[in-house]
Amino acid sequence: MLYLVMAIVAGLAGGVLAVSLQAGLLPHALLSAWAGGDVAGAVERIGRRHGMLMVFFCALPALTGGFGNWFVPLLLRARALAFPRMALAGWGLVAASFIVVLAGLSPVVPAWLSVLALMGWCLGMLLQAITMVATVLNMGPIGQRLRDMPMFVWAQGLSAMMAVMVMPVLAGGLTRILLAGGDMLSPVDALLHVFTGPEIALLLLPSIGIVSQIIETFSATPLRMPRVVLGALVVMSVGGASVWVHDLLHGGLEGMVAPVALVQLGLIVLPVLVVLAAWARTVRAGHMRAAVPVEWAAGFVALLVFGSVMSLLPGGMADVHAATLYAAMFALFSGFYYWIGKMVGHVAPVMASRVHFWLTVGGTALSLLAFHGVPGMVGAVLMGLSVVVFTAIVVQAAMRPAASLPDNYWGPGARTPEWQTPSPMRGDA
Repeated sequence: MLYLVMAIVAGLAGGVLAVSLQAGLLPHALLSAWAGGDVAGAVERIGRRHGMLMVFFCALPALTGGFGNWFVPLLLRARALAFPRMALAGWGLVAASFIVVLAGLSPVVPAWLSVLALMGWCLGMLLQAITMVATVLNMGPIGQRLRDMPMFVWAQGLSAMMAVMVMPVLAGGLTRILLAGGDMLSPVDALLHVFTGPEIALLLLPSIGIVSQIIETFSATPLRMPRVVLGALVVMSVGGASVWVHDLLHGGLEGMVAPVALVQLGLIVLPVLVVLAAWARTVRAGHMRAAVPVEWAAGFVALLVFGSVMSLLPGGMADVHAATLYAAMFALFSGFYYWIGKMVGHVAPVMASRVHFWLTVGGTALSLLAFHGVPGMVGAVLMGLSVVVFTAIVVQAAMRPAASLPDNYWGPGARTPEWQTPSPMRGDA
């Protein structure tokens, strides 16, 4: 729950920065006074911090530390995580890093402090990943085979295994920058640019796990081609880490013998297409019913298709990264509306949830298609309004007393073990 609360705070902070920057709401005089006359540098710094806040402190911690810590033990019928104190220590490091990085917006804060905070974030996420790997491999019921685990658990385990591989490499790169001294901002930007390879896989893996479970629930049928989907997730996990190593050590994908498009097609697009095909077969075999989590899942699918198309176009990888971040946010909201009753004891109001959904859809579409100009400003305003609506939903969820919900309030389609526990669930996980 601590991870989810921090993710909401980081998302609000990053959203305010993005909306203010995109809609031109930051006064020029204030920026000049705040940044010592370097307005362009201040705008660039805010843009970098916005992306960092949304990926490092909102999307990734919520997908893995939030939903992962909450529901992997329940799906494995375990009493708690393998190392709950290690998970808490990881959260403490990530939360402290968030505060320091946010303070790093000010030019008064030295750059080395922000680099040190990012190293702390790497260590915190590594501790969280180690806990998740140990939980997935060791905390399941006696006699359960790994291949029989729900796809959500597999997705969390694979993303954690990938994090164990890439976080030490990122921390090592940051350590070299810190020890070298001098101008640290440019090397950090270059390192984070290289990190976008594994970052896309780290965002997609747990998101696919969430959406797979939602599709199974509301189609009222098991996921079709589960072994093929699992193979696709393994390729995405190992491939994302491999691209990261090659980018870091060999100067980028341009130096490879195979064309760039072929590498991207094999490691990202083909696994995504396999997952989409399995989801389509599942929906066709069942009877999909409308619900708020399904609408958010549909938005995630649409952004996956958009990102897959853009990855095949020249110079489209920047759009892929933006689409992946938006897709991860759609998966986060899908999981939020799917599990909120299990966590706090009552579901979110349907009307407010759908207002939040359509405002986010409009803001996302305009932001992806036209970042600048009047359409981009309108998109920023819509995203800002969606943040206001979601904040109201979260406040209501926190203030409202728990209701008497059925254990399985989504009906017979929800077959995984967490729907056999009370709502709300009060446990050690």
